[in-house]
Amino acid sequence: MSLPIRLSAALAVVAVMSTPAHAQDATAAATALVDVIAPLPQAQAQLEAQLGEMRKGAAVRAMLASNPRYQMEAAKNQPAFNQGIARIGAMQADAVGPIMREMVPATRKATIAAYASAFTPAELTAITAFYKTPAGQKLIRQQAQLQGQVNQQMAQQYGPRMAAAQQALAPKIDAELKKLFPPQPAAGAPN
Repeated sequence: MSLPIRLSAALAVVAVMSTPAHAQDATAAATALVDVIAPLPQAQAQLEAQLGEMRKGAAVRAMLASNPRYQMEAAKNQPAFNQGIARIGAMQADAVGPIMREMVPATRKATIAAYASAFTPAELTAITAFYKTPAGQKLIRQQAQLQGQVNQQMAQQYGPRMAAAQQALAPKIDAELKKLFPPQPAAGAPN
């Protein structure tokens, strides 16, 4: 073993030995909790599903859905427009996919650290025990669906008002954008 590798190994051992037992216990308990509420394989599968939808253009469509010009152009030639949106979605997924895949384990690590600092090992053990009960498992299974129902209710209740407010604001935003990006003179036209 080379000197730098031996030195790194020795420093790692010293770091673990100098870490308070409480912090080690909290990290272990937090890891157990995260393993129950957000298993890594499940998080990775959810990400791949999200990237699959992005690849089809779902994220681009969502961004452009309230844009009147998007709606007008899409109506002119829906098949060609759909193909273009899918190409954009594929580019988007290819660009951000590797970053998002890297974020999954990083998010897990940050979550473990946050839980370990916010709760004692005993509290983490109790929380984990709850999530392992039938009620806790039901909460885990239904949490996304329930949040979706709440989001849908809020969209129905406030969506029309939000859309109206955005539509009323659109001419003002367009006017400000024209100030920032004035029209360019045509090629060959005198300035």
